[in-house]
Amino acid sequence: MKNHFNLSRFGLLFRKHTVEHYKTYLMALGVLLGGMFVTMGTINYLSARTIGLPEQSIFFFFFLIGAGMVFTSTVFAQLGDKKKAIAFLTLPASQLEKYLVGWLFSFPIYLLLFVPSFYLVLYTLLSIDPRVSGEPEMLNVLTSEPSLQLLLIFYALFNAVMLTGSVYFNKNHFIKTAFAGLLGILLFYNLNKLWVQFMLGRDLVSAGPFSAAMFVENDQRFEVGAYEGNEPLILALVVMLACIGWVVAYFKIKEKQV
Repeated sequence: MKNHFNLSRFGLLFRKHTVEHYKTYLMALGVLLGGMFVTMGTINYLSARTIGLPEQSIFFFFFLIGAGMVFTSTVFAQLGDKKKAIAFLTLPASQLEKYLVGWLFSFPIYLLLFVPSFYLVLYTLLSIDPRVSGEPEMLNVLTSEPSLQLLLIFYALFNAVMLTGSVYFNKNHFIKTAFAGLLGILLFYNLNKLWVQFMLGRDLVSAGPFSAAMFVENDQRFEVGAYEGNEPLILALVVMLACIGWVVAYFKIKEKQV
């Protein structure tokens, strides 16, 4: 077990990674803060009213997923460069420890930095908005919709996909991973539609995974509804896919050789 994970060795590796990359991470955090401030501030300024809870929720989801995907796609980007890959692979630490350091920065640490950063920008914008009187109404991620649990589950899936792409591709990690993910979604949708058409024995207008199938007959549109209580099943599937993605990313790192 010590060959795969040693707490003391892992701590040294984590500290080494932090010391070497903290300036880059701080710059990235500054870019994120500036991007959120400019985007949210511009839309808030151009709006007839100050941004409300629905808009705040959309911004939170958009920046959480978008910035997280971009950042995660760079975590193992050094493996695409031969010189940097040699330095990474020859470090006196196990591949599991190296993988966990990247995972920690791209998932829990990223979330711990993103949430207060979002609230800092949001509070600043609402505080300087003359249309806001009294205490500004702010999004509560613990009680709002979509729930924090749902956001974390879907972020985990995107994180797993981007980690895998970060290891698998040598260049343009974000673009290539996003493109491959889009192709995968289209393929999954069409295979699901073909399967449902085969099961029902008729052509369908649409048939999204775990959603109602729609068809037209005598110029009327009909729906064959999905099981209404399937939300836990869908979430469990997303969690399973995220775990599979994390495992695949780890084994792709293990495959790398000097």
